[in-house]
Amino acid sequence: MNSSSTSLLHAIAGIWHYNAEEITPLLTVRGDSMKILGLIASPRRLGNCEIIVSEMLRSLPDTFEKEMIRLPALEINDCKACYACLPSEKDCIIKDDLDFLLERIKQADCIIIASPCYFLGAHTSIKKICDRLISILNNASEFTGKKCVTVIIYGVPGWEGYAREMLMSFSRFLHLDHQGDLLIQAANPGESATDVTLDKAIVLAQRLLCTSHQEQSSTDLQLCPQCGSSLWQISHHGVLRCPLCDGKHRYSPEGMSEHGSLLESIKERYIANRHELMQTRKLYEQRDWWLEPKRQE
Repeated sequence: MNSSSTSLLHAIAGIWHYNAEEITPLLTVRGDSMKILGLIASPRRLGNCEIIVSEMLRSLPDTFEKEMIRLPALEINDCKACYACLPSEKDCIIKDDLDFLLERIKQADCIIIASPCYFLGAHTSIKKICDRLISILNNASEFTGKKCVTVIIYGVPGWEGYAREMLMSFSRFLHLDHQGDLLIQAANPGESATDVTLDKAIVLAQRLLCTSHQEQSSTDLQLCPQCGSSLWQISHHGVLRCPLCDGKHRYSPEGMSEHGSLLESIKERYIANRHELMQTRKLYEQRDWWLEPKRQE
């Protein structure tokens, strides 16, 4: 191991609270050329998300091909819940920038995803894209093996909410190999550009180069052993339940395929009972209590 690798090893060990000797086997670093894609889920130009991802990309070898996409700038329409993308061999009928985004992710070797935390959750663009991912439930082979790390920028201490889990789920629904995450407290644009924060971001970026899978979170909370979520539900009898994965391999290719099959059966049930269901729905047709804003023509 050369001197630069040794320095990186000790930097990672210090930030993640490991002994350098303990993590040496985990840092078999890829040396070949790769394409790295940064996804910025923030509408703010030169904001903290952009700064962090830019520094993470800069820290990677110059031989790597590096690209960034600003997700809120894409034309991604709402899911219509039409299930036209089922069964699995069918594509989404909505033609917008989602195809562009998915194709770029397919072409990338590694992905960095960063989002601000707005009112306890990740940016709207993440949820809008996630709602459209039914169409790729069974396409795990096109995304599996692509390493991914996620970054959440939140402004007020204690207000990070469920943004970490939201971004982590987004990466897992894309079948990406989630390697780690970072929570950064920075409210105003540019406040993330401190030496300590940038060092942590750069160390996280290096995890994309590791050939082995050893997911690492920046939080010291007790995480779900299946999906890595820090969110728990506690029953009146003291039983813990993870609401994201329910203690199952929900995010695995097999789990996603199983969910796709379940949705297909729901669609088939609707087709078989659509006439009876329409009669039920028509009972509510005359209840016209809708309000709409008046717009100038």
